[in-house]
Amino acid sequence: MFRIGDFSRIARVSARLLRFYDEIGLLAPAHADPQTGYRHYTVAQLAQLNRITVLKELGFSLEQIGGMLKSPPAADELRRMLLLRRNDIERTLTQESQRLRHIETRIAQIESEGHLSVDDVVERAEPARRLLSLRRQVASFAEARGLISTLSEQSRKLLPKAHGCQLMALAHAPQFESDEIDVEFGYAVEHLDLATPPRHSELTLRDLTAVPRMVVCVRVGLPEDAHLVTAKIGRFVAANGDQLDGPSREVFLQRPDPEHMHEAVVEMQFPVRHAP
Repeated sequence: MFRIGDFSRIARVSARLLRFYDEIGLLAPAHADPQTGYRHYTVAQLAQLNRITVLKELGFSLEQIGGMLKSPPAADELRRMLLLRRNDIERTLTQESQRLRHIETRIAQIESEGHLSVDDVVERAEPARRLLSLRRQVASFAEARGLISTLSEQSRKLLPKAHGCQLMALAHAPQFESDEIDVEFGYAVEHLDLATPPRHSELTLRDLTAVPRMVVCVRVGLPEDAHLVTAKIGRFVAANGDQLDGPSREVFLQRPDPEHMHEAVVEMQFPVRHAP
């Protein structure tokens, strides 16, 4: 089972919203500790949460969604849902376009590394890294993306031209909140001999310890659509009897273009350990 904080990170839905769904009887946790009140969810509940999310995107109220989950809709409601299905088709076309770019990325991986992982989600060890980074709490994904430009500008005097350092992002919040994002963007600079940033600088030069077990999966597109990948990671983690173990990371496999962030190719990384 996942604690509510971990479940919110996997589902990309805020813990506040999960508590609200529990209060109105829309999605109750699989288990609630009678003494502490801590809520726990199973990986099977991701499917029910996804159904709720889809119905919300189609314009149904939470009261209507509750009724539709309990019993099939009436004929006129079904007709209206089929008309709105056109929106689903448009989203599918977008996802297929992203999948095509994903395939192109995998082809590039074969050409550069000589092999391709069989599964979308894989586990491996991550070496220690040194990071020149900038950390802030921001109120939206758009504001978070703006930190990439801020990092680039502030690190210009410390890094050589055309440095080619890999860009990384770390999510430090213990649970997912779309309007309270504690994010750190940084360049991996272990191959460079850098001086410590000046005292007045927002930048930090720090070491990331090695991670013996990291579960990873590649996504193409904006972080707003990352739940499609994190759900895969959640199923993988649950199937292996593991639990999340620290901040997740996003590693940009190619330098992002601020004007075309919907084409970003990112490896999502979640450290794990065996559940007690």
